[in-house]
Amino acid sequence: MANWISMKLAAEKYGISEERILEWIRLSYLTYSSLDKEPYDDTNPMVDTEELDKALVFNSIKSYPDDETVERLPIEHVNWLYQENARLEKFNDDLLEQNYVHTQREEKLIADLEKMTNLANEVLLLHAKVVDNYKSRISEKEGIWAFLCSLFTWKKNKCLI
Repeated sequence: MANWISMKLAAEKYGISEERILEWIRLSYLTYSSLDKEPYDDTNPMVDTEELDKALVFNSIKSYPDDETVERLPIEHVNWLYQENARLEKFNDDLLEQNYVHTQREEKLIADLEKMTNLANEVLLLHAKVVDNYKSRISEKEGIWAFLCSLFTWKKNKCLI
């Protein structure tokens, strides 16, 4: 059977705020009774103490569980868990270090590839100049000897610059 008391009296008796009781009424944790009014209109609705006791037990937080709720582990298992955690952390650190080394190597390879590409472009430009020079020498009908001489003197002049 319900034991009805006013919200103000319940707040004083149980040491909780009236706002919390109103919130529990809103969440339908508590049964209330208001005389022809909605609980939001009634400033002091009646609450059932049995349900208030149940709500307090339901919403209570125990800082230390009793022995029946704690599962005990052997100390060897706990030590093994710590060792496994340390091993996995070291493995993770090693992987991060390898990843860093591979990233540095990849950056170096990309830089070397850019240098090689630039050198290949220079070789292609030199080849185009040689072909143009060869065509102009052949068209001048001076022969291959004049072409070779101009090629070596051109390289010599280029190296001196």
